[in-house]
Amino acid sequence: MRRSILTGALAGLWLGLPFIALSLLAERLAGLRPLPTSIFDLLARQLPGGLVTAGIELMVRVLQGLQLGRTDVLAKRLELGLAYLLAFGTLAILGALYGALAGRLAGSTLRRGLTIGLALWALAWLVDLAARWGAVGPLDGLLSSFLLSAGWGVALAWVHEQAMALAGLPHAEAPADASRRAFLARAGGAALALAVAGLALDRLLAGLGRAEQATGALPTPSAQPTPRSSSPRPVPTPGYVAAEAFEPTPGTRPELTPLDQFYRIDINLSPPRVDVAQWRLAVDGLVAQPLSLTYQELLAMPSHELYATLECISNEVGGDLISTTRFTGVRLADVLNRAGLQPGAVEVRFTCADGYTESLPVDSALDPNTLLCFAMDGQQLPEEHGFPIRLFTPNRYGMKNPKWITRIEAIGKPYDGFWEQRGWSKEAWVKTTSVIDAAQEGGPARLVVGGIAYAGARGIALVEVRLDDGEWVPAELKEPLSPFTWVLWRIELDAPPGEYRLTVRAVDGLGELQAEEQTDPHPDGASGYHRRRVEIS
Repeated sequence: MRRSILTGALAGLWLGLPFIALSLLAERLAGLRPLPTSIFDLLARQLPGGLVTAGIELMVRVLQGLQLGRTDVLAKRLELGLAYLLAFGTLAILGALYGALAGRLAGSTLRRGLTIGLALWALAWLVDLAARWGAVGPLDGLLSSFLLSAGWGVALAWVHEQAMALAGLPHAEAPADASRRAFLARAGGAALALAVAGLALDRLLAGLGRAEQATGALPTPSAQPTPRSSSPRPVPTPGYVAAEAFEPTPGTRPELTPLDQFYRIDINLSPPRVDVAQWRLAVDGLVAQPLSLTYQELLAMPSHELYATLECISNEVGGDLISTTRFTGVRLADVLNRAGLQPGAVEVRFTCADGYTESLPVDSALDPNTLLCFAMDGQQLPEEHGFPIRLFTPNRYGMKNPKWITRIEAIGKPYDGFWEQRGWSKEAWVKTTSVIDAAQEGGPARLVVGGIAYAGARGIALVEVRLDDGEWVPAELKEPLSPFTWVLWRIELDAPPGEYRLTVRAVDGLGELQAEEQTDPHPDGASGYHRRRVEIS
């Protein structure tokens, strides 16, 4: 019995390679959600909010502390690795279960294999159903899932039978011989080859899909929206210099983040694939005239663009979960006014294709700088950043800027979105932050330092740096791209040879000094001064 269980577990694990590879291909072709994705997304939604939050904070802190690369990319890889471990573990358990029951299951190998395959299909379907919050997947996806599960089950039964016969143990229909060894070798090689072929074809189709995603020329935007009192410009200070006169310290991050490096944090393992031809933006709730807008109808409305910085609420002090780009889109206020927003509306709730929900107070929704964006950096919104439509709203962390929006609903009472339900801040106002990006020798006994500072639409009025516990020295500031972006700063300091602790702090455009006390990101964003040790030779 023990040998049969182990054989089933190993067979289920090995056959998981082609099963998962072909599942990825079926996702590309038929909308099937692979088992790893479903299991991971289900756990992320159903585990207690405190546990999920603790896991996120630990992961971000470790990754940003190790500085092995971009935090968002490494986090997705870790999540993906965990998802595959869970999926392979599930298949191994099912294989072990088959090994335990193989002697008791009546019928031929084919029948027994179909039985365990049906069990896998039912499990995968139930997990996917729960992960989608009760939404049923496409019929062709369910059919693909059944065929893959049935194939895995039959292959499992055959491999298990041949392996048991080779070992001269029960549950075999013929004596062991060399042909079975050859069969197992060929079966193992075939499983690996099928997995490699499935992954290669999936990657090929992914590349073709990206090339075909473009939906035509984007509209020419109007002038940048005019800030209003809720979005003040930075207070002018003598520290600001014109863009052409500013020389960033080498090693300072670029003022505009390349689109392929723009940070990405979302609740799913992979982004939803939205068919723009079928997509509609529903606008309803407390409105006089509910709307159902196509992508082209939305693009036909007057569009605007602005440069803006987004920061994740999970970002540690000095972390890299912050980026700047040029957003292009339609004012949310124009869409709501077209629908006839009623006086009783208190908030506007967003529902997204990935199951995410969020809300904004009506005054933020009506801010002329709150955009339903269809482009970033002058390019059509990438799939992973919310295609076809995402939100930008000033002053708030990224969690208040949902992606893949499918519905906008005016509601008469406050609503707690996905992360608020898990203990994060409802308002999610960005805190003032300043970061040391680079520090290097600029000549004999000279230290050149540079970085960024950000305070949302409040802007930055002053950045100061000090060595050890010395005097605070004001830095030179580059004129920002807009009232909504970070500010680049640089400074040259006298620094004789030795080791120093650099500290930076900022004052926002309203005259408020950045908080010095070190706090964790949960529940309303990290705070504290950024420090860095340097050595001058």
